[in-house]
Amino acid sequence: MMNTFLTGTAVGLLLAFWGGYLLTGWMVPPLQQAIRNAGLLRPNYAGKSVPVGLGTALWLGMFLTTVPFLLLSDVLPIPWAMVQDMIGLLFVSTGFVLIGLLDDVAGNRDVTGIKGHLKKLWRGRVVTTGLIKAVAGLCTGIAGAWMLGLAGWELAVGSLVIALSANLVNLLDLRPGRACKGVLFALLLLAVCSLRALDSPAFWLVLGAVLAYFPDDVKARMMMGDAGSNLLGGSIGMLVVATCSLPVLLTWLGVLLVVHLYAEKYSLSETIEKNRLLRWLDVLGRSA
Repeated sequence: MMNTFLTGTAVGLLLAFWGGYLLTGWMVPPLQQAIRNAGLLRPNYAGKSVPVGLGTALWLGMFLTTVPFLLLSDVLPIPWAMVQDMIGLLFVSTGFVLIGLLDDVAGNRDVTGIKGHLKKLWRGRVVTTGLIKAVAGLCTGIAGAWMLGLAGWELAVGSLVIALSANLVNLLDLRPGRACKGVLFALLLLAVCSLRALDSPAFWLVLGAVLAYFPDDVKARMMMGDAGSNLLGGSIGMLVVATCSLPVLLTWLGVLLVVHLYAEKYSLSETIEKNRLLRWLDVLGRSA
């Protein structure tokens, strides 16, 4: 019985990683061409027009892996915690990719920061897509944390962790490869600080998808857009909520709040540029 249990766990983890890696890699070229043909292009920081919204490839890779994983859980004795993680990841990633696509396709580019969106609402009675995204992102965080079994004040903490994690990766996604590097660093922290991140198929699925997507992103051949950055950030937040102890969860929330308060006043890009180590990491592998 124990051998069967271990086999189910091992097969589930392998399926999650290789499914995320292979399927995301296969989705990138056709979607890249389809988005280019549709004219959904945007100048990147260097002024080069590239396809935007390729975060949909990340979502497809994750979705097309999750479905067979859930079917496999009916055949093999895969622990419920692993299945719950995948269901939570599927819900959160789907919610955030849809929210991000709204901003990619019809987003207001003249307003930045939550303070800017609130000022627009207060002074001009204008509801920006950024404000809609913030509210919808918080609702996605609430639903995701609830699906993972949180209640009361822990539900409030988990909801904020998911929503703010999604926005943090969005704040990072201003240079090629930066968001992916941030996600990989967050996964490394989770591997060290979490109770069971390495036993979660959601962890390996996100890792596989990011590794497959990263080469084209860091070479500035495409942009993940808000669809991808919100999806990846929300997925990291979901993993923190699902696999970390309460002290780690509260610490993560504290760091998120500090970074967001800092970003309201200062530019993260300028901060990275002024720090020699951060700048070296930022440009590592970049060709544009």
